[in-house]
Amino acid sequence: MTPNLIFRKWKEEDAAGVRRVLQLSWFEAYSSFIPKEDLDFYLDKTYSKPMLQEMSKNPDYICYVAEIENTIGGWLKLNDNKSEKRFYLSSIYVLPEFQNMKIGEKFYHIACEEALRNGFKEIYVGVMVQNIRALKWYQKLGFTFFEEQPFTMGNTSVPHLIGKKNLNK
Repeated sequence: MTPNLIFRKWKEEDAAGVRRVLQLSWFEAYSSFIPKEDLDFYLDKTYSKPMLQEMSKNPDYICYVAEIENTIGGWLKLNDNKSEKRFYLSSIYVLPEFQNMKIGEKFYHIACEEALRNGFKEIYVGVMVQNIRALKWYQKLGFTFFEEQPFTMGNTSVPHLIGKKNLNK
């Protein structure tokens, strides 16, 4: 039986579920190269429940959740970066037990639709170099990586690649 899967814009009351998705999916994706204490520090510093609740009210962020049987199993965060005049697909995270359900793919399509709806002809993404699985996935989707910047979580700094994809049909 296929579980009931719903994609919807997030709400303030989704903050605890989103934080859980971040915590568990970060540990799976990053713990081989970022220590747990640095992951936890960054999570608390950047994505505390009150901070997520505030973010849900900020029009520069467009976020969606994937809900599976009333459980938040994935989160999409988009950012209209006005200072850079870029539209970022800044986060796609899916709980490990819900991966391989095409949630990331659906989030990607939502991101492209939102970029176009907001007047952008290209979409940007940032991926840690050591996150090989995500890097390969974005390359398969057609992103070209052109810049490297450091990304710091706690005391750990890792190379972070910036990529873009043209959305012209």
